[in-house]
Amino acid sequence: MFYNGFENRGFSPNEGLNYPFIFKFSFNPPNDHQSLMFTNAAGTGPCPTAGPGGSAIFETGFSCTPVDPLKINATGLSLAGIQFNYQTPYTMGGNFTIQYEVTPTLAVQAGYVTTLARHLEVFPQNNNVTQILAATANAQTAVPFPDFARQGNLTTTSGSSYYHGLQMKAEKRFSGGLSFLATYTYSKVRSDAIDLLNTGSTSGTNYRAAGIIGIKPDYSLAPFDIRNVVHVSGTYDLPFGKGRHFMNTKGGVANAIAGGWTVVWSGTFQGGQPVNVACPSNTTAGTTCNAIVLPGSHPHNGSVSHFYNAAAFTQPCVLGAGLVPTPQVLGNGNACIPFTGAAALGGSPTQLEGPGYNRMDFSTFKDFHVSERVRLQFRAEIFNLANHPNFNAPGFGGNNVAAVPNSLNFNNTSAFGAIGSTRDAPYDAREIQFALKLYY
Repeated sequence: MFYNGFENRGFSPNEGLNYPFIFKFSFNPPNDHQSLMFTNAAGTGPCPTAGPGGSAIFETGFSCTPVDPLKINATGLSLAGIQFNYQTPYTMGGNFTIQYEVTPTLAVQAGYVTTLARHLEVFPQNNNVTQILAATANAQTAVPFPDFARQGNLTTTSGSSYYHGLQMKAEKRFSGGLSFLATYTYSKVRSDAIDLLNTGSTSGTNYRAAGIIGIKPDYSLAPFDIRNVVHVSGTYDLPFGKGRHFMNTKGGVANAIAGGWTVVWSGTFQGGQPVNVACPSNTTAGTTCNAIVLPGSHPHNGSVSHFYNAAAFTQPCVLGAGLVPTPQVLGNGNACIPFTGAAALGGSPTQLEGPGYNRMDFSTFKDFHVSERVRLQFRAEIFNLANHPNFNAPGFGGNNVAAVPNSLNFNNTSAFGAIGSTRDAPYDAREIQFALKLYY
Protein backbone atom coordinates (compact mmCIF):
# COMPACT_ATOMS: atom_id res chain seq x y z
CA MET A 1 0.00 0.00 0.00
CA PHE A 2 1.29 3.46 -0.93
CA TYR A 3 -0.05 6.83 0.25
CA ASN A 4 0.34 9.72 -2.16
CA GLY A 5 1.59 13.13 -1.18
CA PHE A 6 -0.57 16.23 -1.35
CA GLU A 7 -0.56 17.31 -4.98
CA ASN A 8 0.31 20.77 -6.20
CA ARG A 9 0.37 21.71 -9.86
CA GLY A 10 1.33 25.33 -9.38
CA PHE A 11 -1.92 27.28 -9.32
CA SER A 12 -4.25 24.53 -8.15
CA PRO A 13 -4.74 22.64 -5.99
CA ASN A 14 -2.81 23.75 -2.96
CA GLU A 15 -3.71 24.43 0.64
CA GLY A 16 -4.23 28.09 -0.08
CA LEU A 17 -7.31 27.10 -2.09
CA ASN A 18 -9.05 25.37 0.81
CA TYR A 19 -12.47 26.57 1.93
CA PRO A 20 -13.79 29.17 2.28
CA PHE A 21 -13.84 29.62 -1.46
CA ILE A 22 -11.43 32.03 -3.05
CA PHE A 23 -11.74 34.20 -6.11
CA LYS A 24 -9.48 36.48 -8.06
CA PHE A 25 -9.71 39.78 -9.91
CA SER A 26 -8.11 40.38 -13.27
CA PHE A 27 -7.10 43.79 -14.58
CA ASN A 28 -6.48 43.88 -18.31
CA PRO A 29 -5.22 46.68 -20.54
CA PRO A 30 -7.85 48.00 -22.98
CA ASN A 31 -5.67 47.04 -25.96
CA ASP A 32 -2.08 46.36 -27.00
CA HIS A 33 -1.29 50.07 -27.26
CA GLN A 34 -2.55 51.35 -23.90
CA SER A 35 -1.38 50.67 -20.39
CA LEU A 36 -3.35 48.92 -17.69
CA MET A 37 -5.69 51.36 -15.91
CA PHE A 38 -7.12 51.17 -12.39
CA THR A 39 -10.53 52.71 -11.80
CA ASN A 40 -12.12 53.76 -8.56
CA ALA A 41 -14.64 51.57 -6.72
CA ALA A 42 -17.55 53.17 -8.54
CA GLY A 43 -15.86 52.70 -11.90
CA THR A 44 -16.39 56.37 -12.73
CA GLY A 45 -12.80 57.51 -12.72
CA PRO A 46 -9.20 56.62 -11.96
CA CYS A 47 -8.20 55.03 -8.67
CA PRO A 48 -6.92 57.80 -6.34
CA THR A 49 -3.68 55.99 -5.51
CA ALA A 50 -2.88 54.99 -9.09
CA GLY A 51 -0.48 56.73 -11.39
CA PRO A 52 -1.34 59.46 -13.90
CA GLY A 53 -4.72 58.75 -15.49
CA GLY A 54 -5.14 55.62 -13.35
CA SER A 55 -2.06 53.88 -14.71
CA ALA A 56 -0.51 51.00 -12.81
CA ILE A 57 2.69 51.82 -11.02
CA PHE A 58 4.76 49.80 -8.56
CA GLU A 59 3.84 52.05 -5.65
CA THR A 60 0.13 51.40 -6.21
CA GLY A 61 0.49 47.87 -4.89
CA PHE A 62 -2.91 46.40 -4.02
CA SER A 63 -4.43 49.69 -2.97
CA CYS A 64 -6.68 49.82 -6.04
CA THR A 65 -7.93 46.26 -5.64
CA PRO A 66 -11.40 46.31 -4.03
CA VAL A 67 -11.52 44.11 -0.92
CA ASP A 68 -14.57 45.63 0.80
CA PRO A 69 -17.49 43.21 0.13
CA LEU A 70 -19.82 46.16 -0.18
CA LYS A 71 -17.80 47.48 -3.09
CA ILE A 72 -17.63 44.21 -5.01
CA ASN A 73 -20.22 43.06 -7.51
CA ALA A 74 -19.99 39.28 -7.10
CA THR A 75 -22.73 38.39 -9.56
CA GLY A 76 -21.45 35.56 -11.76
CA LEU A 77 -18.25 35.19 -9.75
CA SER A 78 -16.68 31.75 -10.19
CA LEU A 79 -15.71 30.14 -6.90
CA ALA A 80 -12.79 27.78 -6.37
CA GLY A 81 -12.00 25.42 -3.53
CA ILE A 82 -10.83 22.07 -2.21
CA GLN A 83 -12.73 19.49 -0.19
CA PHE A 84 -12.51 20.57 3.47
CA ASN A 85 -11.88 17.09 4.87
CA TYR A 86 -9.18 16.17 2.36
CA GLN A 87 -8.60 12.42 2.21
CA THR A 88 -5.09 11.25 1.38
CA PRO A 89 -5.12 9.25 -1.88
CA TYR A 90 -3.63 5.76 -1.70
CA THR A 91 -2.96 2.78 -3.94
CA MET A 92 -2.90 -0.94 -3.24
CA GLY A 93 -0.87 -3.23 -5.45
CA GLY A 94 -0.45 -6.96 -5.77
CA ASN A 95 0.79 -9.62 -8.14
CA PHE A 96 1.04 -13.37 -8.48
CA THR A 97 3.88 -14.39 -10.79
CA ILE A 98 5.36 -17.71 -11.85
CA GLN A 99 8.60 -18.25 -13.75
CA TYR A 100 9.94 -21.35 -15.49
CA GLU A 101 13.43 -22.03 -16.83
CA VAL A 102 12.99 -23.85 -20.14
CA THR A 103 16.74 -24.07 -20.76
CA PRO A 104 19.72 -22.57 -18.92
CA THR A 105 19.45 -19.51 -21.18
CA LEU A 106 15.68 -19.35 -21.82
CA ALA A 107 13.06 -18.41 -19.22
CA VAL A 108 9.33 -17.70 -19.46
CA GLN A 109 7.22 -15.82 -16.95
CA ALA A 110 3.52 -15.09 -16.45
CA GLY A 111 1.83 -13.01 -13.81
CA TYR A 112 -1.42 -11.40 -12.72
CA VAL A 113 -0.84 -7.78 -11.66
CA THR A 114 -3.38 -5.46 -10.06
CA THR A 115 -3.44 -1.92 -8.71
CA LEU A 116 -6.39 -0.37 -6.89
CA ALA A 117 -6.51 3.34 -6.07
CA ARG A 118 -8.86 5.17 -3.69
CA HIS A 119 -9.53 8.79 -2.74
CA LEU A 120 -8.09 10.06 -6.00
CA GLU A 121 -8.40 13.73 -6.79
CA VAL A 122 -11.29 14.57 -9.08
CA PHE A 123 -12.74 17.85 -10.30
CA PRO A 124 -16.56 17.62 -10.32
CA GLN A 125 -16.92 21.42 -10.32
CA ASN A 126 -19.24 23.27 -7.99
CA ASN A 127 -22.59 25.02 -8.26
CA ASN A 128 -23.99 22.50 -10.74
CA VAL A 129 -27.63 22.03 -11.62
CA THR A 130 -29.45 19.77 -9.14
CA GLN A 131 -32.29 18.53 -11.34
CA ILE A 132 -33.09 17.45 -14.87
CA LEU A 133 -34.26 20.48 -16.87
CA ALA A 134 -35.76 21.07 -20.27
CA ALA A 135 -33.10 21.99 -22.82
CA THR A 136 -34.49 25.53 -23.11
CA ALA A 137 -34.67 26.15 -19.35
CA ASN A 138 -32.47 28.65 -17.53
CA ALA A 139 -29.91 26.42 -15.81
CA GLN A 140 -28.75 29.26 -13.58
CA THR A 141 -32.01 29.11 -11.62
CA ALA A 142 -31.46 25.43 -10.72
CA VAL A 143 -28.10 25.72 -8.97
CA PRO A 144 -27.57 26.05 -5.19
CA PHE A 145 -26.14 29.57 -5.47
CA PRO A 146 -27.72 31.32 -8.47
CA ASP A 147 -25.81 34.56 -7.86
CA PHE A 148 -22.53 32.78 -8.56
CA ALA A 149 -21.22 31.22 -11.77
CA ARG A 150 -21.92 27.57 -12.50
CA GLN A 151 -19.22 24.89 -12.73
CA GLY A 152 -16.48 26.57 -10.75
CA ASN A 153 -13.20 24.93 -9.82
CA LEU A 154 -13.72 22.30 -7.10
CA THR A 155 -11.32 19.53 -6.06
CA THR A 156 -12.48 16.48 -4.09
CA THR A 157 -10.92 13.12 -3.24
CA SER A 158 -13.84 10.95 -4.32
CA GLY A 159 -12.30 9.18 -7.30
CA SER A 160 -11.13 5.59 -7.64
CA SER A 161 -9.56 3.30 -10.23
CA TYR A 162 -8.45 -0.25 -10.89
CA TYR A 163 -5.89 -1.96 -13.09
CA HIS A 164 -5.97 -5.69 -13.84
CA GLY A 165 -3.41 -7.20 -16.16
CA LEU A 166 -1.97 -10.45 -17.44
CA GLN A 167 1.73 -9.90 -18.05
CA MET A 168 3.82 -12.50 -19.89
CA LYS A 169 7.50 -12.53 -20.77
CA ALA A 170 9.96 -14.75 -22.62
CA GLU A 171 13.64 -13.94 -22.28
CA LYS A 172 16.68 -15.60 -23.81
CA ARG A 173 19.96 -14.58 -22.28
CA PHE A 174 22.89 -14.17 -24.66
CA SER A 175 23.96 -17.58 -25.92
CA GLY A 176 25.14 -18.72 -29.34
CA GLY A 177 25.16 -15.10 -30.44
CA LEU A 178 21.42 -14.60 -29.73
CA SER A 179 19.47 -12.78 -27.07
CA PHE A 180 15.86 -11.60 -27.14
CA LEU A 181 13.07 -10.32 -24.96
CA ALA A 182 9.37 -10.62 -25.82
CA THR A 183 6.55 -9.37 -23.60
CA TYR A 184 2.79 -9.40 -23.88
CA THR A 185 0.27 -7.58 -21.69
CA TYR A 186 -3.49 -7.93 -21.66
CA SER A 187 -4.97 -5.38 -19.29
CA LYS A 188 -7.83 -3.07 -18.44
CA VAL A 189 -7.86 0.25 -16.58
CA ARG A 190 -11.05 1.96 -15.40
CA SER A 191 -11.37 5.15 -13.41
CA ASP A 192 -13.52 8.18 -12.69
CA ALA A 193 -10.44 10.28 -11.90
CA ILE A 194 -8.85 11.86 -14.94
CA ASP A 195 -5.66 13.89 -14.81
CA LEU A 196 -6.56 17.32 -16.16
CA LEU A 197 -3.18 17.58 -17.89
CA ASN A 198 -3.29 14.17 -19.63
CA THR A 199 -6.79 13.39 -20.88
CA GLY A 200 -5.46 11.74 -24.02
CA SER A 201 -8.09 11.29 -26.72
CA THR A 202 -10.95 11.20 -24.25
CA SER A 203 -12.91 14.17 -23.03
CA GLY A 204 -11.93 13.31 -19.49
CA THR A 205 -14.45 12.58 -16.79
CA ASN A 206 -16.96 15.29 -17.63
CA TYR A 207 -19.22 15.04 -14.56
CA ARG A 208 -22.06 16.02 -16.84
CA ALA A 209 -24.56 15.93 -13.98
CA ALA A 210 -22.47 15.86 -10.81
CA GLY A 211 -25.11 17.79 -8.91
CA ILE A 212 -27.81 15.25 -9.86
CA ILE A 213 -26.32 11.75 -10.04
CA GLY A 214 -22.71 12.27 -8.94
CA ILE A 215 -19.56 11.19 -10.74
CA LYS A 216 -19.91 7.39 -10.61
CA PRO A 217 -21.78 7.00 -13.95
CA ASP A 218 -18.64 8.39 -15.57
CA TYR A 219 -16.55 5.46 -14.28
CA SER A 220 -15.06 4.30 -17.56
CA LEU A 221 -11.88 3.32 -19.38
CA ALA A 222 -8.95 5.55 -18.45
CA PRO A 223 -7.34 7.56 -21.28
CA PHE A 224 -4.20 5.40 -21.06
CA ASP A 225 -6.07 2.08 -21.23
CA ILE A 226 -4.60 -0.19 -23.93
CA ARG A 227 -5.95 -3.72 -24.08
CA ASN A 228 -3.14 -5.54 -25.90
CA VAL A 229 0.55 -4.60 -25.92
CA VAL A 230 3.43 -6.57 -27.45
CA HIS A 231 7.09 -5.56 -27.17
CA VAL A 232 9.96 -7.43 -28.81
CA SER A 233 13.68 -6.70 -28.86
CA GLY A 234 16.90 -8.59 -29.34
CA THR A 235 20.37 -8.89 -30.78
CA TYR A 236 22.01 -11.56 -32.94
CA ASP A 237 25.66 -11.93 -33.84
CA LEU A 238 25.51 -13.42 -37.32
CA PRO A 239 27.51 -16.72 -37.29
CA PHE A 240 29.99 -15.75 -40.02
CA GLY A 241 33.64 -14.77 -39.81
CA LYS A 242 36.51 -15.21 -37.41
CA GLY A 243 35.51 -16.51 -34.00
CA ARG A 244 32.05 -17.55 -35.24
CA HIS A 245 30.45 -20.81 -36.29
CA PHE A 246 30.86 -20.42 -40.05
CA MET A 247 33.90 -19.12 -41.95
CA ASN A 248 35.91 -19.27 -38.73
CA THR A 249 39.13 -19.82 -40.64
CA LYS A 250 38.45 -17.23 -43.28
CA GLY A 251 40.39 -14.00 -43.32
CA GLY A 252 41.18 -11.15 -45.62
CA VAL A 253 38.49 -9.96 -47.98
CA ALA A 254 35.96 -12.72 -47.16
CA ASN A 255 36.01 -11.93 -43.45
CA ALA A 256 35.96 -8.20 -44.10
CA ILE A 257 32.77 -8.55 -46.14
CA ALA A 258 30.81 -11.28 -44.39
CA GLY A 259 32.26 -11.53 -40.90
CA GLY A 260 31.56 -9.67 -37.69
CA TRP A 261 28.01 -8.49 -38.37
CA THR A 262 25.49 -7.94 -35.54
CA VAL A 263 21.79 -7.13 -35.98
CA VAL A 264 19.59 -5.44 -33.38
CA TRP A 265 15.83 -5.05 -33.47
CA SER A 266 13.02 -3.64 -31.36
CA GLY A 267 9.31 -3.42 -31.98
CA THR A 268 6.08 -2.24 -30.38
CA PHE A 269 2.66 -3.48 -31.44
CA GLN A 270 -0.34 -2.32 -29.44
CA GLY A 271 -4.03 -1.54 -29.63
CA GLY A 272 -5.62 1.88 -29.49
CA GLN A 273 -6.61 4.06 -26.57
CA PRO A 274 -10.25 4.94 -25.85
CA VAL A 275 -12.00 7.85 -27.54
CA ASN A 276 -15.17 9.37 -26.09
CA VAL A 277 -18.07 10.30 -28.39
CA ALA A 278 -20.49 12.85 -26.97
CA CYS A 279 -23.92 13.93 -28.16
CA PRO A 280 -23.81 16.59 -30.88
CA SER A 281 -26.54 18.48 -29.00
CA ASN A 282 -27.17 18.53 -25.24
CA THR A 283 -30.49 17.07 -24.19
CA THR A 284 -31.04 19.12 -21.03
CA ALA A 285 -29.95 22.49 -19.69
CA GLY A 286 -26.76 22.64 -17.65
CA THR A 287 -25.49 19.15 -18.51
CA THR A 288 -23.76 17.33 -21.34
CA CYS A 289 -24.73 14.04 -22.94
CA ASN A 290 -23.09 10.82 -24.16
CA ALA A 291 -23.78 9.31 -27.56
CA ILE A 292 -25.30 5.84 -27.99
CA VAL A 293 -24.02 3.05 -30.24
CA LEU A 294 -26.93 1.29 -31.95
CA PRO A 295 -27.12 -2.45 -31.12
CA GLY A 296 -25.77 -4.65 -33.89
CA SER A 297 -24.00 -1.79 -35.65
CA HIS A 298 -20.35 -1.58 -36.55
CA PRO A 299 -18.90 1.69 -35.22
CA HIS A 300 -15.43 1.22 -36.77
CA ASN A 301 -14.70 1.84 -40.44
CA GLY A 302 -10.94 1.88 -40.02
CA SER A 303 -10.05 4.29 -42.81
CA VAL A 304 -8.13 7.51 -42.28
CA SER A 305 -10.97 9.67 -43.62
CA HIS A 306 -13.71 7.80 -41.72
CA PHE A 307 -12.19 5.83 -38.86
CA TYR A 308 -15.66 5.61 -37.26
CA ASN A 309 -19.02 4.92 -38.88
CA ALA A 310 -21.47 7.79 -38.36
CA ALA A 311 -24.46 5.56 -39.10
CA ALA A 312 -23.76 3.50 -35.96
CA PHE A 313 -24.62 6.33 -33.55
CA THR A 314 -27.60 8.09 -32.11
CA GLN A 315 -28.41 10.05 -28.96
CA PRO A 316 -31.28 10.61 -26.52
CA CYS A 317 -33.93 13.06 -27.69
CA VAL A 318 -33.79 16.63 -26.46
CA LEU A 319 -36.17 17.21 -23.54
CA GLY A 320 -38.77 19.85 -24.26
CA ALA A 321 -41.50 21.44 -22.15
CA GLY A 322 -42.67 19.18 -19.32
CA LEU A 323 -39.46 17.15 -19.79
CA VAL A 324 -41.07 15.35 -22.73
CA PRO A 325 -38.59 14.00 -25.35
CA THR A 326 -38.79 15.81 -28.67
CA PRO A 327 -38.68 13.35 -31.62
CA GLN A 328 -35.95 14.21 -34.10
CA VAL A 329 -34.17 12.70 -37.09
CA LEU A 330 -30.45 13.33 -36.63
CA GLY A 331 -27.98 14.49 -39.26
CA ASN A 332 -26.84 10.91 -39.90
CA GLY A 333 -30.40 9.76 -40.66
CA ASN A 334 -31.02 7.96 -37.36
CA ALA A 335 -33.84 8.86 -34.99
CA CYS A 336 -33.06 10.01 -31.47
CA ILE A 337 -34.16 7.75 -28.58
CA PRO A 338 -36.96 9.12 -26.35
CA PHE A 339 -35.35 8.62 -22.95
CA THR A 340 -36.56 10.51 -19.89
CA GLY A 341 -35.02 11.39 -16.53
CA ALA A 342 -31.31 10.72 -16.01
CA ALA A 343 -31.33 8.34 -19.03
CA ALA A 344 -31.63 11.45 -21.21
CA LEU A 345 -27.96 12.07 -20.41
CA GLY A 346 -26.96 8.98 -22.36
CA GLY A 347 -25.56 6.72 -19.65
CA SER A 348 -21.87 5.95 -19.22
CA PRO A 349 -19.32 7.48 -21.62
CA THR A 350 -19.43 6.02 -25.12
CA GLN A 351 -15.88 4.90 -25.74
CA LEU A 352 -14.37 3.47 -28.91
CA GLU A 353 -10.91 2.10 -29.50
CA GLY A 354 -8.69 4.52 -31.34
CA PRO A 355 -5.93 3.72 -33.86
CA GLY A 356 -3.29 1.25 -32.75
CA TYR A 357 0.46 1.74 -32.75
CA ASN A 358 2.91 -0.47 -34.66
CA ARG A 359 6.59 0.23 -35.13
CA MET A 360 9.69 -1.82 -35.87
CA ASP A 361 13.26 -0.50 -35.73
CA PHE A 362 16.24 -2.40 -37.09
CA SER A 363 20.00 -1.85 -36.93
CA THR A 364 23.10 -3.68 -38.07
CA PHE A 365 26.69 -3.17 -36.87
CA LYS A 366 30.04 -4.40 -38.08
CA ASP A 367 33.45 -4.01 -36.47
CA PHE A 368 36.69 -3.55 -38.43
CA HIS A 369 39.71 -4.23 -36.22
CA VAL A 370 42.55 -1.88 -37.15
CA SER A 371 44.80 -3.06 -34.32
CA GLU A 372 44.49 -4.74 -30.96
CA ARG A 373 43.35 -1.48 -29.37
CA VAL A 374 41.66 0.30 -32.29
CA ARG A 375 38.53 -0.69 -34.14
CA LEU A 376 36.17 1.04 -36.53
CA GLN A 377 32.45 0.29 -36.30
CA PHE A 378 30.05 0.73 -39.21
CA ARG A 379 26.40 1.25 -38.21
CA ALA A 380 23.28 1.20 -40.39
CA GLU A 381 20.07 2.05 -38.52
CA ILE A 382 16.54 1.97 -39.88
CA PHE A 383 13.73 3.56 -37.87
CA ASN A 384 10.17 2.55 -38.72
CA LEU A 385 11.40 -0.29 -40.90
CA ALA A 386 7.99 -0.97 -42.49
CA ASN A 387 7.39 2.74 -43.21
CA HIS A 388 4.09 2.31 -41.35
CA PRO A 389 2.23 5.51 -40.31
CA ASN A 390 0.78 5.64 -36.80
CA PHE A 391 -2.22 7.91 -36.55
CA ASN A 392 -3.66 10.08 -33.82
CA ALA A 393 -7.28 9.47 -32.92
CA PRO A 394 -10.13 11.41 -34.54
CA GLY A 395 -10.70 14.61 -32.61
CA PHE A 396 -7.12 14.74 -31.32
CA GLY A 397 -5.62 18.20 -31.14
CA GLY A 398 -2.35 19.08 -29.46
CA ASN A 399 1.39 18.62 -29.83
CA ASN A 400 1.36 21.30 -32.54
CA VAL A 401 -1.37 19.60 -34.58
CA ALA A 402 -4.98 20.64 -35.07
CA ALA A 403 -7.99 18.34 -34.90
CA VAL A 404 -10.23 17.99 -37.94
CA PRO A 405 -13.36 20.10 -37.21
CA ASN A 406 -16.45 17.99 -36.38
CA SER A 407 -14.46 14.75 -36.48
CA LEU A 408 -16.39 13.52 -33.41
CA ASN A 409 -19.78 14.93 -34.47
CA PHE A 410 -21.70 12.06 -36.05
CA ASN A 411 -24.30 14.48 -37.45
CA ASN A 412 -21.55 15.69 -39.80
CA THR A 413 -21.19 12.51 -41.82
CA SER A 414 -18.48 13.89 -44.11
CA ALA A 415 -16.09 14.76 -41.27
CA PHE A 416 -17.00 12.24 -38.54
CA GLY A 417 -14.11 9.90 -37.76
CA ALA A 418 -11.59 11.87 -39.82
CA ILE A 419 -7.97 11.62 -38.70
CA GLY A 420 -5.85 14.73 -39.09
CA SER A 421 -2.34 13.81 -37.96
CA THR A 422 0.18 11.10 -37.17
CA ARG A 423 1.73 10.36 -33.79
CA ASP A 424 5.47 10.36 -34.46
CA ALA A 425 7.25 13.51 -35.51
CA PRO A 426 7.48 14.62 -38.13
CA TYR A 427 5.35 12.32 -40.32
CA ASP A 428 6.11 8.73 -39.36
CA ALA A 429 8.27 8.22 -42.43
CA ARG A 430 10.99 5.58 -42.48
CA GLU A 431 14.37 7.04 -41.58
CA ILE A 432 17.72 5.48 -42.45
CA GLN A 433 21.04 6.67 -41.10
CA PHE A 434 24.63 5.49 -41.47
CA ALA A 435 27.52 6.15 -39.10
CA LEU A 436 31.14 5.30 -38.45
CA LYS A 437 32.43 5.09 -34.88
CA LEU A 438 36.07 4.87 -33.96
CA TYR A 439 36.97 3.02 -30.73
CA TYR A 440 40.48 3.33 -29.32
